[in-house]
Amino acid sequence: MGSPARSTSVDIAGLTRRALLRSALAAALTGASPAGARAAAPRWWSSLVWAVFENHTFSEVSGLPSHRRLTAEGTVFTRYFAVSHPSGPNYRAMASGGLWGHAEVVDAFHPTLASAGAAAAPPVPTFVYHLAGEIARKHNPFVDLHAPIAGTRMGLDALRADLAGGPAALPARCLVYAGWDDDNDMHNRDARRADANLTALLDTLAASPWFGTPDQTGRYPALFFCYDEDDDTADNRVFAALWGRGVRRGLTSAVHHTHYGFCRTVSDNWGLSVLGRAAGEPPIVEAWG
Repeated sequence: MGSPARSTSVDIAGLTRRALLRSALAAALTGASPAGARAAAPRWWSSLVWAVFENHTFSEVSGLPSHRRLTAEGTVFTRYFAVSHPSGPNYRAMASGGLWGHAEVVDAFHPTLASAGAAAAPPVPTFVYHLAGEIARKHNPFVDLHAPIAGTRMGLDALRADLAGGPAALPARCLVYAGWDDDNDMHNRDARRADANLTALLDTLAASPWFGTPDQTGRYPALFFCYDEDDDTADNRVFAALWGRGVRRGLTSAVHHTHYGFCRTVSDNWGLSVLGRAAGEPPIVEAWG
């Protein structure tokens, strides 16, 4: 499952300066507060791993073994909704609080959680892991929206090494976007393979010292997993869950949430500027003890 690791390094300080300028410009145009204030102590988690599967309704997938594990060990949201069709706008909504049109790819800079995090002091860097194959561009909103990325790595083995404290060890405070190519994320309707991929990610996180160690505030890393949209046959209600040591176990929440609420939750956790339509939705709060 793990492919050879490939690492891409960047100048985080330079990215921070450029992201701050971009965020300030975006704030002037939208009326939002610029991201540049000191990042707050984490509210719910120290770091967040975010992973997405493709194009299925809640009822189609909730019985998969990996999803049942999330239900038993974490918090599942039974009234979580995607906000659009096709895929691209949904990913952009989660990462930036906006659709930016209905094209699969817009290939232009817009403020994102990654740019807001890079502009914070200290920064909250974003890392992208292609766990199997390469994430399609339309499913990688940080590439689509020209976000500052602190590192890009290939393969589940690379993630395992970084979680174990290797040369490219993840910091205690970061956003990790983890995904798969379309043969591995259920886009091509191979549920068994996708289920095995998610199980491998859960096992990897559960076994890692990084995921099981709290920060100085007592906050642990967490995983947020969801689907980008349904199969366009229902009401866009999709499976979504939070999982990790700080998450309430075995909770099933019927509170209404959407991709914009996820974006709001990430912003509120680190005290970042709330982006776009995320300002109109409350954060996800019931998953925390």
